[in-house]
Amino acid sequence: MDGVCRFIGILVLALLLGACAGSKPYQISHNGPSPCYHAAARDHPACVRFVEYDDFGNVFKRAQLDETLVAARAVAQRNGIIVVYVHGWEHNAGSSDSDLAAFQGAMENAQALSRHEVLGIYVGWRGKSLLVPGLSKATFWERKTTAQAIGDGAVFELLRTLANERERHRASRLVLIGHSFGAAVLYASVFHSITSQLIDDPLDASEAARAGPDAAKRWDMVVLVNPAFEAMQLRPHFELAGARTFIPAQLPHLILITTQADWATGMAFPAGRYFRSIFNKYADATSASQYRSAVGHYLPYVTHQLAAVQSCTPYRQEPMAPLANVDAGAVVNRQVKCYGAPRERAGAQDVPVLLTRCDRAGDCTAVAGQHSLQAPPNMPIWNIRTTGDVMRGHSDIWNPTMHAFLVRLMLSMPGAPVVAPSKNNAQTVQAPSAYTQSPSR
Repeated sequence: MDGVCRFIGILVLALLLGACAGSKPYQISHNGPSPCYHAAARDHPACVRFVEYDDFGNVFKRAQLDETLVAARAVAQRNGIIVVYVHGWEHNAGSSDSDLAAFQGAMENAQALSRHEVLGIYVGWRGKSLLVPGLSKATFWERKTTAQAIGDGAVFELLRTLANERERHRASRLVLIGHSFGAAVLYASVFHSITSQLIDDPLDASEAARAGPDAAKRWDMVVLVNPAFEAMQLRPHFELAGARTFIPAQLPHLILITTQADWATGMAFPAGRYFRSIFNKYADATSASQYRSAVGHYLPYVTHQLAAVQSCTPYRQEPMAPLANVDAGAVVNRQVKCYGAPRERAGAQDVPVLLTRCDRAGDCTAVAGQHSLQAPPNMPIWNIRTTGDVMRGHSDIWNPTMHAFLVRLMLSMPGAPVVAPSKNNAQTVQAPSAYTQSPSR
């Protein structure tokens, strides 16, 4: 009997080892004359390149990184748009990966809507460590630890080098996006840079006039979708931003977007953190709650609600400047914006979405009950919570509605709105400006 048990154990172990995804780069060579990845022939082709990392945060192939940086430098010199995407849990850089194909589609839509060249950079890592679909769910915490190690590793070199090019070519744009544990990778890599930006933000209009409202920015936007890390990690930035004032034209440094329908960060995450934190010691109950809650589900840090609406028309009270071919919008009174659908994507099933800042009890009842935000106006950290009809779950990042919204974020400068007194003395929020010239800095 013991021999049978040992045989079964060895067999199970062999099956598990065979189900492990190898630690290897997927995109080290390209077929054909183009070095770019293309999921399929498109009317508006956009280039996607790769940089891949091992489980310790080391780049797999130096040549791959160098070639990508050379391409990015050329795009920045032509005042183009560079979008870096760090994929999340249960994905990799394989050519058949659904996340890669979706990102390629987003880059092509961005290219169709922009007058400027668009380059996508797909940051690959072993987010899928087990190849068996059912067993892969057991890798949640192990992959979280790996994501933190990668974020503390050589990814910073890629991001900082790209930021240097953005600073040299001020009419170019640099957008950083991370999903799930990819958001944890990205946030770990830019953490100290965001701290510096918050400290260096202009204190008043005269300082902003001398240097520009985002003179210290190293990128135009950091977007984290369904981020799988603790609210406690955001605490230093949230407290720093909450302790100071910002000019009306302040641009955001960090945008987090989480759906209330995300079971992975809403249910599995706090359950796992509870058992991992039994022997932790906390200064207060707030610290314990922040350690056990994913950042998008910790209500005191929720700043905005994103919900689907029938139309943006009821929210428009003044003519709005279009964002390229995007029917983008905004409204009056506090920070409320309505974003329509890109006209280039006629026939898509995406719907308009309304972004509302949670200034008062009742502003965000669809996702946060009677929560109201205790934060200064124009704070450059947005922690957006969405309804389930905007994102149906943890991996539903590329559904038509979210796809369209993320493309609009890539192409817009969604900072604190330009405020001007209207005839009834209400504050009027202007639409994001079209990207036809260098953004004001």
